[in-house]
Amino acid sequence: MVMRSGFGSAAVLALAPLAVFAAAQAQTAPAVPAPAPTPAVVLAPLSPEQALAAFAPGEGREVTAKACGTCHQPALIIGKKYDAENWSRVVDQMVDRGAVVADADYDTVVNYLAAHYGPQK
Repeated sequence: MVMRSGFGSAAVLALAPLAVFAAAQAQTAPAVPAPAPTPAVVLAPLSPEQALAAFAPGEGREVTAKACGTCHQPALIIGKKYDAENWSRVVDQMVDRGAVVADADYDTVVNYLAAHYGPQK
């Protein structure tokens, strides 16, 4: 065997037992399972009637319950306490994700959320 790496054959022979040991350990050591991912808490949406009942009475309640309650439990929405600007961002994000809010209802939804679930409430 011709060695071109600059190591002598004595060095290679000295390291050989380590390679054999490492290979044996890799074959006999039990595999450590990866930790299971932590499941996200997902709340099932309520029925349309339940969602409507959970929102505060006021102008825009029905359209907001329909737009938001289709995917979320009202408790998730009610606890936010955002101003109109932040609710607008949230509604935009939800529309981008598939929420159905007609252009004609957009301001109604944002205004309802800000009036009933804003920082002053």
